[in-house]
Amino acid sequence: MSIAEDIKARLDILDLVTEYVPLQRSGANYRASCPFHSENTPSFFVFPNRQTWRCFGACATGGDSFSFLMRIENVDFGQALNLLAKKTGLDLPARRSVNEDGPLFRINEAASHFFSQYLSSTEGQKALEYLEKERKLTPKTIDVFHLGFSPGDGQSLKRHLLSLGYQEDQLVLAGLLSQNRYGMHQDLFRRRIIFPIFDPTGRPVGFGGRVLDNSSPKYLNSRQSPIFDKGRVLYGYHKAQEAIKAQGVVVVEGYMDAIVAHQEGFSNVVASMGTSLTRNQAMLLQSISQQVVLALDPDTAGQNATLRSLESSWEVFQRRVISASRNSTLYERPGGPDLKVASLPDGKDPDAIILDDPAIWATLTTKAVPLLDFLFQSLSKRYDLSTPQGKAQIADLIFPLVAATPDPFEQDQRFRDLAQLLGVSESALEASVARRRPPRRVVNSRNDKASSSPFERLERDSLEEHCLALLFQNPTLKNTILDLRSEHFQMIENREAFTNWLKNSKIELLDNEINAHITYLQEKNLPGSDIKEKEAILADCIRRLEERRLRRLKEEEGLRLDQMNLDEVHNQADDILSINADMAALFRSRSR
Repeated sequence: MSIAEDIKARLDILDLVTEYVPLQRSGANYRASCPFHSENTPSFFVFPNRQTWRCFGACATGGDSFSFLMRIENVDFGQALNLLAKKTGLDLPARRSVNEDGPLFRINEAASHFFSQYLSSTEGQKALEYLEKERKLTPKTIDVFHLGFSPGDGQSLKRHLLSLGYQEDQLVLAGLLSQNRYGMHQDLFRRRIIFPIFDPTGRPVGFGGRVLDNSSPKYLNSRQSPIFDKGRVLYGYHKAQEAIKAQGVVVVEGYMDAIVAHQEGFSNVVASMGTSLTRNQAMLLQSISQQVVLALDPDTAGQNATLRSLESSWEVFQRRVISASRNSTLYERPGGPDLKVASLPDGKDPDAIILDDPAIWATLTTKAVPLLDFLFQSLSKRYDLSTPQGKAQIADLIFPLVAATPDPFEQDQRFRDLAQLLGVSESALEASVARRRPPRRVVNSRNDKASSSPFERLERDSLEEHCLALLFQNPTLKNTILDLRSEHFQMIENREAFTNWLKNSKIELLDNEINAHITYLQEKNLPGSDIKEKEAILADCIRRLEERRLRRLKEEEGLRLDQMNLDEVHNQADDILSINADMAALFRSRSR
């Protein structure tokens, strides 16, 4: 849930509006004279069940809590976000500017160069031999992935970076130093093979380090920093993006798995760096592909990671389908996610399979099985189906994924399959899961911490985003959108991104909360097409958005008319006929 949506969930629009407008009850809704223009007959309505407001008079506009506060206080979105956050007791995360983070990228760049040079030195000879002889990496691969080695004295990197003019507190903030038992700072990585980790644009944000002996931990990552969060990046993603767009993505567990895959021509492979696939990593992948294969290590830990990955990422890969079905009955549901699992042979990691026979790897990933099929097969072997406990464990793992399947026909079939697997009736299965389902989180508690990104959400509006991505990535289309308005966008972030784009079609990043969302839209993967096809697609998007807008108006109009007498209905006849005429014209244009 984004910060904005979290705020809306905590705040009743009635409480907000009544601070500015004296409302009168009108059936299930409330009305008043519009605070935004002079009028004799009240035309301003608040719909509590929808958490929206609308003026049916001269303003002819409406929206949610944010749009109301922005208009009545004459503030921008960022100011409204702060005001409503304070009102709901939500603590907003501190924001950092690009200028603040710039030195951290430069520090990592210098550290990467240092590690790379040390690998090529006499001291790094043993590590280089390990990479080339034992792990079968070519010199070109080592260079392409900027692999390195760290000295063992704990001070060499620190001294080198300090000599370049950086401060010790900057090195701590970058996550490159640790504190020893005497309270002194020393190099985090000591006598380890170094794997630089890059963000999607190719900037080094962190490092992974592997020991050459049997010491523990085997792998170590940079400390979390303002530019590095292990759960938000994928190893190799900066080199795999184009291949992923064309072929889909294969997710492996380790650095070496991804590196060897790229070396042998499988350039659509990324690594989750030894963890389950997090929601943020899944969101990163889902933004450019719906075809995902999980190919994690075959040992017990790898299988557990696979299960955690499926549980944590399933809803993320369903979000476009869910968003489409939730936000519009008109928008055609796009193809669902193709999330699969490759079952690897026992005792062999991905890199070993690829080096032994690349064709076997290609077959394993090509013949990966759909997520739910994998769960049905694997869990039935891991748990004892002859006991109530075993059945309950499988139901707890699979049922949430079945329930999150947006296609009602597939969901129904999968539910029957699960009941059959467990050997219970469908009613018994549903009752059993309902008893163990945890209560929903209450969202009106005070002083909760907000998520780190204001638009880090699991639900998006595919139609709105496709329209905006077309515009942001093709500025020349601005001349073709005379009929597109901010009220066409229901999602707050989309509405604000569009409003800012109208002011400047170059979309210069602003120092406010919509930056991340604008960047996401600018980088969103779109099907290849020429400018004429894009114009046609955009025109269709605008027609669909207009149809949704008119349907919302009709729904709100119906709620209002339920509580009006005949004289009031007569006075509003022109508005009603106008909306009907707009809808008729729109449907005529679609039928041509």
